[in-house]
Amino acid sequence: MGARIVRRVFSGLSRMRGMVMAPLLGAAALAGGGLLGLVTTMPGESWRGPLPALSEEENGLAQRLRAHVEQIAAREHNTAHPGALEDAARYIETTLASLGYTVKQQMFSADGNRVRNLEVSVRGPGAENGKPGVLVVGAHYDSARGTPGANDNASGSAAVIELARALRQEALPPGSEIRLVLFVNEEQPYFKSPQMGSFLHARDLYRHGENVIGMLSLETIGYYSDEKNSQHYPAPLNRLYPDTGNFIGFVGDTGSRDLVQQAIASFRRHAKFPSEGLAAPASIPGIDWSDHWAYRQHGFPALMITDTAPYRYPHYHSKHDTPDKVDYERLARVVAGVEKVVRDLAAR
Repeated sequence: MGARIVRRVFSGLSRMRGMVMAPLLGAAALAGGGLLGLVTTMPGESWRGPLPALSEEENGLAQRLRAHVEQIAAREHNTAHPGALEDAARYIETTLASLGYTVKQQMFSADGNRVRNLEVSVRGPGAENGKPGVLVVGAHYDSARGTPGANDNASGSAAVIELARALRQEALPPGSEIRLVLFVNEEQPYFKSPQMGSFLHARDLYRHGENVIGMLSLETIGYYSDEKNSQHYPAPLNRLYPDTGNFIGFVGDTGSRDLVQQAIASFRRHAKFPSEGLAAPASIPGIDWSDHWAYRQHGFPALMITDTAPYRYPHYHSKHDTPDKVDYERLARVVAGVEKVVRDLAAR
């Protein structure tokens, strides 16, 4: 998650592109305008109580997710370490090809390195006869500087790979299309810049007039805690959400409220796992800290699915973000639920 910004917000430094006053103004707007209920009220009910035992299928999913994370996050991988970044890209590409996909490469240059996004698509019957509504599901596979990036964001990348596997096993609704994308260059120094892999991908969709019905960014989704006070938020959200970090979050800006509500309603119908949702002004810290930002810049509805990253994860953007920190059983539950969300959204 693009985030040397995060530490600067936490420490109260008055820098970073005018982001000091924006969070305060966003919070004031929510409180003063009586909008808290509007941005926090979500359909359905979050799962409460003990989690059911994993099914045999979910156990297998957890093992595969672990294997992916261990490969992608074996070491720091970004343009400062181009060999490792290429190893991660090749692993993802080879794995997707082994599932029967033709992998599309979107190549571009960044700081003298040739880097690429990786994309596969799944279509329902009849989609080839017209312009279907396209649902994009993606995650960035590069790591931040100084970290192997197991939770941020090999967890999201592993989830996209396993969604690709699952979506080939059952036909999609007629006329639908899902594009699964692994993005490069989400982290600094590319975060919120035209060299962000997701920005280039969203720009191409916009230029080609694609009918993008939504984008889901899987961002840092593998860390959970049942300890009280393990979860934190920016004000005034800290008064509205649980202080235990055992849930998955569905987060978007106010322009993507409908998509956020549809997605979390679907998750709550299908998944026996705690969930929270928020559609708030982008000035609130964290609302647009992932690849969904790029799609919002081009007018597409987009959201982030996340464990809330620095608001929960103690190893965020550190050398300790290693594969052993990821909770693969709970990650498997989330991925199984997100598969149902993806299918439901594609059927709209």
